[in-house]
Amino acid sequence: MRIDLLKLVQRTSAVLLLLLSFAALPLIAAEDNEYREEDDESAQIDATATQKSGSRGHVDEKKRSPSETTPTTNSRVVRRFHAVLDELLAEFGYDVKIGQIKGLSNIAIRKVRVSNAIPRTYEEYIETLIIERIRENSQVRVIDCIPCKTKTSSLVDGKLMISSPATNLAKLDSAATTLGIENFMDVILVYHTTHMVLAVNVFNSQSKETVWARSYNSETLKSRFQKMAVDYSQVEPKKITDEYTPEYRLMLGLGGASIPNLTGKPADSAMLNLQIRSTEKFNNRHNEVGLLLSINYAASKLVGTATSSGTSTTDTATTETTTPKPNAFRTGIGLYAFFSYLFVGQVESYNDIRTGLGLGLGTLVATGYLAPAARVGIDFFLGRRFSLSFYGNYIRPASVNVNGATAKVNGGRGADVVFSTNW
Repeated sequence: MRIDLLKLVQRTSAVLLLLLSFAALPLIAAEDNEYREEDDESAQIDATATQKSGSRGHVDEKKRSPSETTPTTNSRVVRRFHAVLDELLAEFGYDVKIGQIKGLSNIAIRKVRVSNAIPRTYEEYIETLIIERIRENSQVRVIDCIPCKTKTSSLVDGKLMISSPATNLAKLDSAATTLGIENFMDVILVYHTTHMVLAVNVFNSQSKETVWARSYNSETLKSRFQKMAVDYSQVEPKKITDEYTPEYRLMLGLGGASIPNLTGKPADSAMLNLQIRSTEKFNNRHNEVGLLLSINYAASKLVGTATSSGTSTTDTATTETTTPKPNAFRTGIGLYAFFSYLFVGQVESYNDIRTGLGLGLGTLVATGYLAPAARVGIDFFLGRRFSLSFYGNYIRPASVNVNGATAKVNGGRGADVVFSTNW
């Protein structure tokens, strides 16, 4: 009896374990599918582009299924997609900025098309981004062509015909006349597995003549700016950071200068000039502000301190007065607060010789000598790394300490020419 009861318990336990195993199978399968979906999400937008865009990635105007219009992707892929899109739009904005469509009085976007791998809802989003770049970089008026986005239906010979200004030239001319549109723009965005292409076409609303057309390929984006000798950082989209990222310029130069010396003799004014300039750029690289250190070495005399070289005697009825005469200083250091304005246009190109006007206010320091000083001049920037500067200097009259006595010295005008390398 005990043996039968033991067998019954064993059989019952085996049946319960079997039932629990079958019950757990759907949960395990669901969890496995969830992990597979997460792994496949990052590649789904690329696979969709390959299947629907084909080897050339052309835009297909056929009706899309709901699954095609809403491809699934994760946030990492979306960020990468938008980063490339921002680069293409930045290049388009650069062309607008340098005046590619400057002669147009107004423009309206007729249609925006995207390839099958991109949701149709992106058409309105891309249109907004295009308008934003035009408004930021030009004075061209952008007209919202609402009739261009509407469709009308009519019965012709018993058949339902659907038309819109995008396909009907008569309706397009009517919309242009009503709204005063002189130019239309068509935009196409194509997504490939390896790159993206943005194509823009502008044509006259009356003659239908193409006014301007350009395509932008993400694979050849930076090479174009390299050929134009343009710093890509001027046009690339700025990444969101917690703090403002400034641009600096550091200049180290060597040249010759003529600085008023303590003796007032022209021979003592000849100097070897070493300059260090550190500035921060702002106002789209048009302005710079910073500090200038100018170190001058005399080419005539070599003295350690300003000492008396003699006295002048003045005879009066009662006393004899002596006036100390200082020697010329060998080393004079100028420290200036510096500001400059650069004529670089909308975008700085290193193929051009850029000019800038500079102004410095500060002081000239030598042994026992401190005098207010100012300088003004012009800079010529050659390529990216070199510059040539011509500046005039003015030193105000001041006092100099000579062997414990104070003597008045005249200031004067001077100049310097410096060739610099830039970072």
